[in-house]
Parts: sequence; C-alpha cells; structure tokens
Amino acid sequence: MFKIPFAASLVVLVAGAAVAQERTPLDQFVEGFPLVLEKETRAADYNELFRGGDPSAYFNMRVSEFLPTAILPSRVGPMPLAENPMPEIGEIEVDMTSESSLPSPLSLDAFLEQSPGAQAYMVVYKGQIVYEKYPRMRPEDHHVWMSSAKPTASLVIDQLISEGKIDQNAPVTDYLPDFKGTPWDGVTTKDIMDMASGMDLEDTSESRFDPDNIARRVYEAEFGFPNETRGVEKLRDVLRSTPKREEPGQAFHYASGLTQMLVILAEEVENDRWAQIFDRRVWSKVGAEGALQIHLTPDGIAAAHGLVSSNLRDFARFGMLYTPSWNKIATEQVVTDEILARIRDGVRSHEFMMAGFDGAVFADYLGSNDFIANSRQWDILWPDGDMWKGGLMTQGLYVSPSRDLVIVYFNVNNDDHSGHRYPRAIATSGLFDE
Repeated sequence: MFKIPFAASLVVLVAGAAVAQERTPLDQFVEGFPLVLEKETRAADYNELFRGGDPSAYFNMRVSEFLPTAILPSRVGPMPLAENPMPEIGEIEVDMTSESSLPSPLSLDAFLEQSPGAQAYMVVYKGQIVYEKYPRMRPEDHHVWMSSAKPTASLVIDQLISEGKIDQNAPVTDYLPDFKGTPWDGVTTKDIMDMASGMDLEDTSESRFDPDNIARRVYEAEFGFPNETRGVEKLRDVLRSTPKREEPGQAFHYASGLTQMLVILAEEVENDRWAQIFDRRVWSKVGAEGALQIHLTPDGIAAAHGLVSSNLRDFARFGMLYTPSWNKIATEQVVTDEILARIRDGVRSHEFMMAGFDGAVFADYLGSNDFIANSRQWDILWPDGDMWKGGLMTQGLYVSPSRDLVIVYFNVNNDDHSGHRYPRAIATSGLFDE
C-alpha cells in the first residue's frame, strides 16, 4: 500500500513551509506520465509529494492509483453545458502576489500561458461556459480538488440539519456517543462547520515535526502511516483524543480534521458510509460527464476534506448546485434556498476570522481583506454573498449565487498563489452585473 509520512492538506498552503522543487514543464505530461515518474511518486515522501514538483503533478491526477477510492458514476447521464465565449474575461488583470516571479499586473490569458503550474480554468455564467482553457491538461482528465472539496461535507450536514436530523446548536457528542466524556463535549456542529471548535488540531507548519500533534496524527492515520510513538492509528481514535485549545467560537482555526468530524457525524446519523450518502443525496442528481472519485482512508473513511477528484467541468457542476442555474446540471435542487441563507446569515465577524492564524494568509492570497469571514467550510464569504474555497497547490472554487456565476481552476503550484486573485476580479469586473 502507498504510504506517505504526513499528508497535510493545508499545512504547506497556509504556512509556506515547502519550497517548490525543480520540475518538468507540465506540457510534457499532457499526453501521460513516464513510468519513471510513477515509480518516483510511489516512493515519494511527504515533502516531495506535496511541494509542487513532478510527483505532485502525478499524484494530483492519479490519486486513485495510491488510495482506496469510491467511484460515483454519472447516474442520470451527462447534462451538457452550452457554450457562449466571452474572450474579454481573459483580458482581466490582477497584481501578482509578492512571491510570484511573473510580471505584474498580468491578464488571465497571460497568466495561464506563463504560469508553469496552471493547468485548467473555467468560468460558467447562467449555466453557460463563457471561458474555458486547458493549458497543461486534457479536458477529460481527473484532478484532485484538494481542500476545495470541503463544502461537499458541509452540504451533506446542512441537508441533515434542514431535515431535523441534526441540531446544529447541540453538542456534537449528542450524536457521537464514543466522543462523550472527551474535550469535544460542548462543541456544536456549527462550531465545527465554521472551524471555530476551539479544539487543538489546527493545520500548521509546526505540526509536521511533532509526532504528538493531532493534525499530523490525523494525516498519518488517513494514509495508514505509523506514528513515531504510537504506531498505526485509526482516524476516529485520533480525533477522539484531540485536546481542547480554547472555548469554542473564539477564532477561526483551519483544520482538515474538523471536516472529517463532519464525515463521521454524517455516517453516524445516516448509518451509512459517506461516499454512499453523498452519492444518494447529491451526485446521483447531477448530470456529470464523468465519475466522481472519493478517496478513502485504509479503513474506508472518505477523506472529504480534500481527496476528491473529477474533471474540471464536473467540478464546476458541483459549484453550480449553489446557483440559480442548478436545473441545467441537476434533476433536483440539492442546495436549497434555506441552505444558502444559512451560509450567508450565519457568517461570523471579520474580527473572528482575522483573530485566527489563517485570516491574514487568505487576505494575502486574495489580494484584499474586504471579505466578512469564513462560513460553513467555505474559506471566504463576501458582503455580496459570493463564496470561495481554496485548496493546496492553488485549486479553487468560486461561487456567486447572485450573479449566477461559477469559477473553477486546477494548478500544481505552491510557490505562487496568484491564481487565487482572478476569481474575485472576474466576478466584480462588471461583466456579470445586470
């Protein structure tokens, strides 16, 4: 079985701890990867696998070769997206981040041409594809979403809340008997949804080096790698052992382990595995072009915090579930008006977000801090209701329900996160305001 020492989904993204290695131009991998790189990737350690080099490029598009994977087919068949190109989108310019070696400002077209890690970019407006480019991958290829997948978990929980199966203001231990009597007592589902649990499992650079750190142990358990002092652990056991850091609700502390708590919560309430729950409740309603891949821990727990893979158009279809054009790609309204209102109306304060370790980091990635805060596994919510979720190596999902707009993109880039700056500039460019 494939093993890596520590596969944190946001440690590198947040802390900038890893440095990109020498890499082969991604253009050379469009038609496939050489056998020598497959062998190198299979032997890679954590730093090699997630720092943005050649093994990262292979792993991002071939996760199912390394981890157990649940395959969710397109059950209703493809519901094609119309195309109405708007080339002016490619002319929109943004300033690059300070870490970038690219000229600044730079148009989106130029960025996709010049950025060595840019693989694919798509804009969907009112259910039509208005911009779509694949500079360094094929349209049909699967690519991992990384942490942009986190809203898949919160969506399922929000559905259960709407059905009265979960009280978001009740202690999560009301639903998880084996967590009773642990520091999780008093932490609510809403606290977990907003990454405001007060539990000490935040993804940080320091967690890579401390074998007792919960974040490190979470990822080691997910990949079946033995902890230095405890051996191979089960993910649920690691989460149950999490100590308390502070009272819930004090600040935003990013932790992929919290997303996994939502997965466990859904499985407990529904008495079913998360992949089947998500298939039944969400993906079976979507007219996808390809299969959705849900990658699993050795004991079958879906790593919904980031290890989800699809082609770019199906990634966009997931985002479209949050827009008025949901009926162009789904047979049922999966994201209800009630769920959208809960995301918008339950958002915490800007001060809450900036009090955490990650608030300033996201402001730097986005080039501004005009957002309100995070909400229900979405990293950013703006006053106009737009939402954004980023992922390791610069994956992204941007949804503007009011504009009926979705923006998605794939990259292999840890040393330049400038790609995150385009979605907000596109949405507020005036091209989509009526």
